[in-house]
Amino acid sequence: MRFDITAIIAAMALTVSADRMEVFTACKPTACNSSEGTFYTDCGAYRVNANEGCRGTSVPAMTEFCMDWGNRRGHFRFSGQANKRCLVQDSETRVGCGSDGTDCFRTT
Repeated sequence: MRFDITAIIAAMALTVSADRMEVFTACKPTACNSSEGTFYTDCGAYRVNANEGCRGTSVPAMTEFCMDWGNRRGHFRFSGQANKRCLVQDSETRVGCGSDGTDCFRTT
């Protein structure tokens, strides 16, 4: 029996979902602010502070959340999980955010 790989991938996409995050970052000449993040799960969307470092979040059952913008990555862990799960920056798009000398980016 032979399967079409496109059909298999499409079927997997319908049954498998992944947690993801979207972050809006505003950068002035001295520092960047990534506190406006949204973390998406199967259960909903939650606001997170995605600034550099580790912190708690409002995401239910999330016990660990860390961002490492220098290496374009982060990780998180939910209660009951033995291992942390990785976040890798997929894209960065410049967006408009005012005329005060601030550069802004949308990152996924």
